[in-house]
Amino acid sequence: MSKKSNTFLLVAFSCFLITATVFLYTLYGINKQGIRLTESKKMIGEQAAKEASFNKVESLLASTKDDREQIKKLFIKEKDTITFISEIEKNAKTIGVTLATNELSIIPSVVDGNGIAGPALLVVGFDFSGSQTETEQFVRLLENIPYHKKFTQLSFAKSDANVWKASVKMQLTLRYD
Repeated sequence: MSKKSNTFLLVAFSCFLITATVFLYTLYGINKQGIRLTESKKMIGEQAAKEASFNKVESLLASTKDDREQIKKLFIKEKDTITFISEIEKNAKTIGVTLATNELSIIPSVVDGNGIAGPALLVVGFDFSGSQTETEQFVRLLENIPYHKKFTQLSFAKSDANVWKASVKMQLTLRYD
């Protein structure tokens, strides 16, 4: 081969190497930009999902505000316990039963093994007496008080003089604001 052919071949090979290097470098840059674009799309998608979730929760909170207020009313506040007992005593007089409060205590909130706190409870016990109708009516009144409650004890006994004696113990769920 002639010197001119060798020079031409060397220049052609050098141009090929330079062109291939530039092509591969450009291809590498495009690939890197594609990866960045994919990551950006993923982050934008996650952000949009978070924003949609936030908006959904926000609208859910707004739409359930009245319901949550109604539910709050079903739980007695600790500061209202004395008022609650006074109302029960007033209603007992209205119905005609003789009432004695034999227990009033608070069971504090307890955290279970899963880290979930149970509610605090107001424990109330009443002894009352009156006619059969009056005692039954008073028990119905206690059953229908507008608070979240659970009866843990309820007993009736009739004495000789047609006087019924009853004992009730119940737990009311407390709320703290």
